Amino acid sequence: QGPESAFDIAKHHGADVFAIKIEQNGGLFAAQRVAAIADAAGIELYGGTMLEGAFSTVASAHLFASFANLQWGTELFGPLLITEEILTKPLDYSDFALSVPDGPGLGIELDEAKVVRFTRDGLKKVTK
Repeated sequence: QGPESAFDIAKHHGADVFAIKIEQNGGLFAAQRVAAIADAAGIELYGGTMLEGAFSTVASAHLFASFANLQWGTELFGPLLITEEILTKPLDYSDFALSVPDGPGLGIELDEAKVVRFTRDGLKKVTK
């Protein structure tokens, strides 16, 4: 669930594979630390999903692409389950793979009109 538990499991030879999930591991930096602990301990890696949308999926894809070893592959299919897109250009899923965008930042652009449309009314700033 994060670097501390990963270290404890690795120290006690408690796993052969770690599932790296940015939300479950405590964010991108913590997930990278879990992967480094696994790599140092000879524990194999799997890039998992929490069925997140495009934004978190592409962040995971960037992180997973930086790993020296990802022996068990990934399952970043969350955006494929969502019926409406919030990106100006959808993620590229083709030939059973997700292409990692190479533009600035995460390589994606949010469709601002869709973001407003999907914002809950209770979270919108009320003006008088």
